[in-house]
Amino acid sequence: MKPKRQRSNGSRPTSDRGKATRQRLLESAIRIFAARGFDGARTRDIAGAARANLISIAYYFGDKQGLYRAAAQHVAAHWAAHIRPLVQQAQASMSRDGTAHREFVEILCSLLRHFVRIILGDFLPDCYGKFLSQAASGPVREFALIDRSLAPLRDIVAAAIAALTGESAVSTITRSRAISIIGSCVCFRRDRPAVLRALKWTQIGAKELNLIEMAVEANVRAMFSR
Repeated sequence: MKPKRQRSNGSRPTSDRGKATRQRLLESAIRIFAARGFDGARTRDIAGAARANLISIAYYFGDKQGLYRAAAQHVAAHWAAHIRPLVQQAQASMSRDGTAHREFVEILCSLLRHFVRIILGDFLPDCYGKFLSQAASGPVREFALIDRSLAPLRDIVAAAIAALTGESAVSTITRSRAISIIGSCVCFRRDRPAVLRALKWTQIGAKELNLIEMAVEANVRAMFSR
């Protein structure tokens, strides 16, 4: 009786050449999963785009599910690395004694301006944002990995809203408002073609990005300024 092949956890020891192959597979997987979703992506296409043998996916990741999980972990880690400093800075500013209402408005505006710059700038490849959108309809366990990377942002926005309104930071209304505000920023990335058409833009460059930041900030001030 043949022994059962153990599934790879994506952490096999590899040579430099093996690491390069694994990285190419991972990058190809993110692009193709982002474009087609989990069900629409074919491992054969991912391997071909990575200039690797199909068996390489089984060797490094076990199967399609393992490859998707590794892709989700990679994307989540990169999102978290960019969001973490924003959250920490906002937390530090909000924790000062005697912070006034207008200061909380400024903290929230600054946090969202920087978030918009991250999602619309060149900090992350475009396919990372698309992967994030596709993940919502993909395997639940892997979507949870990405959702956890964004949770600190939701929590700090909710905390700022709570400080401005007097509501609980964990109440349904506060968290709904936090999700709504973050969503109003994300739509410029997720629905970029529709945004370009609606605003009659050909791109989102530095000038357009500045206008979007100003619009997000104006909305926050309209909601919370006294």
